[in-house]
Amino acid sequence: MTAKWIVRTVVISCILTGALLLTGCFLLSANTPPIARFSSSSVGEYVYAPLTVVCDAGLSTDPDGYITSYSWNFGDGQSGSGKTVSHAYPAPGTFTVTLSVRDNRDTVDSATEQIAVLETPSGQILRRYQWTTQDGLQYLELLLPETLYQYYHNQLRQPFFGNYDYDDYVLDPLDDPTLKDVADTLWIRAGGDYEAFLGYALSFVQGAIATTPDPVGVEHPLYPLETLVETAGGDCEDTTILFVSLVRARGYSAVMAHVDTDADNTPDHVLALVPVTQSFADALSCHAGATVGVWEIGGQLHALAETAVFSLPLGCDPWGLKTADIKKTWSL
Repeated sequence: MTAKWIVRTVVISCILTGALLLTGCFLLSANTPPIARFSSSSVGEYVYAPLTVVCDAGLSTDPDGYITSYSWNFGDGQSGSGKTVSHAYPAPGTFTVTLSVRDNRDTVDSATEQIAVLETPSGQILRRYQWTTQDGLQYLELLLPETLYQYYHNQLRQPFFGNYDYDDYVLDPLDDPTLKDVADTLWIRAGGDYEAFLGYALSFVQGAIATTPDPVGVEHPLYPLETLVETAGGDCEDTTILFVSLVRARGYSAVMAHVDTDADNTPDHVLALVPVTQSFADALSCHAGATVGVWEIGGQLHALAETAVFSLPLGCDPWGLKTADIKKTWSL
């Protein structure tokens, strides 16, 4: 190999190397930063404190690589990490949530969103309800007037001595606007259909309101607003009073019934009966342990609404009742 040939080879190699460098073949491509984006939602779509918010950074992307970390600042002195995070705000206020994402080339981008956590208005009682339907977990947040609740709570309960005037607790008009607001919310959730509303309102009363029998020998009916506020300690008459009141708040009729469930010819239980169509009755199917409870009353089909048994569909009877077991009714 001659010196001339070696020089020529080196020159050609340098020229080729320079050309490659100029075309960028040996250069790393320019880095495109990641894009930080996220969505946030409160648990149950609640808006009042205390409030738990779930933040999801799944909308974040990196055009030419991948995201290696997700960092959060919740605007209240707390921080977190992870693609999806949950954070509780115990007090009201407006908080700026900041998401920072870092890519595999150590480039960072950030995004912010404001979270408003409302304060319960003065004179209102905040109540939250959870229950389950065939469509999954349901949530409801209500503001209930404190003064009106105290008014009902302070009402004397007269001894019944066999004269059970449960209709008085339904017909008292002072809580009508509040009950209409609640019923309207349930109506919208049910899709604006009468029979769907009946079923949804029944599931709310069954699942969101605890049922506890009164002590033996004591009868202490609750007004519907009391039951909504206290959510526990209600007996069968209390949940029935609430359900019937919600039905009436939408302008529909209902019947409260005092029935005999143990065949001793003495009424021992309160439930509701609501008008339904023949097509509803024809399509009704009840699970094992319950029978179809649809009867004609006053020329109109009525479906049994058992408010004290969890997850029992409208028109299903856990007692195996007959019309002769209905000892007293209140048409409302």
